Amino acid sequence: MVPLGCLSTDETLQPRVGRMVPYREQGAVAARSDAHVGTMRLALEAGSTVELEPLLAAEVGARLLVVDGHHRLRAYGLAGRSMVPVRSEKMTLSAAVIVSKVANTDARALEMHPEQRRDAAWQYLAHVTCQGRQPLPPGESLRTVAGRFGVGRGTVARMLDRLPGVVASAFAEAAHDPGTGFPRWRYVREQGAGWADMEQMMSADALATREAERLARKLGGLISDVRAEVLNAALRILVLDTATVRDPDTAELMAAALDVDVTDF
Repeated sequence: MVPLGCLSTDETLQPRVGRMVPYREQGAVAARSDAHVGTMRLALEAGSTVELEPLLAAEVGARLLVVDGHHRLRAYGLAGRSMVPVRSEKMTLSAAVIVSKVANTDARALEMHPEQRRDAAWQYLAHVTCQGRQPLPPGESLRTVAGRFGVGRGTVARMLDRLPGVVASAFAEAAHDPGTGFPRWRYVREQGAGWADMEQMMSADALATREAERLARKLGGLISDVRAEVLNAALRILVLDTATVRDPDTAELMAAALDVDVTDF
């Protein structure tokens, strides 16, 4: 049992990168994450003797860094617990980065988005093959890697084919994994594909603006022949759905745009 305040997190040890998730799916992924934390919080609040599965942590110098269990850590904090069960081991930060990618794709963990799983597998392969300069180590195969990360064997094979030709300096800094310093699979896979290639150089705000423009074009086509009262009623229904099911913050923003009070719903 470790005091909650003794645990630290580091972005290099969190493979659930929101940037890897298509923008239109980020809200759903965040909602699943919050619901998962909420369920664990309720379990902890049900009784003081209830404990969740121990977090995995890496002892890196004087720091105790969470490798697996970020959701559990949040749940313990929200439940007002001061002590957290932890299993830890001394290792380097670079080793902890790879351990985090394997641990977070375990079947017991909250399911990662397919794009996040593929990137974790890619970074793992880059590490164990010295970025394609060596074959897979003994005991590893297309099947074992595919099974561990929940990706297709064909995908693993394509990754191994691409690794030797990757020039990391050809990619913008935003396209690199902050832990390994190696380009992410999405950008390697889509290199030279126009917009997909440009995304690596775009900020989160720029990506959001791009998605908003796409949505505006779609909405424009849908509402061009809709009466004003029907459109207003549809938007109010959407506010209600968003407030009660998905994202209260987004609902509040939408309500402000419609000049209504979200608490009326």
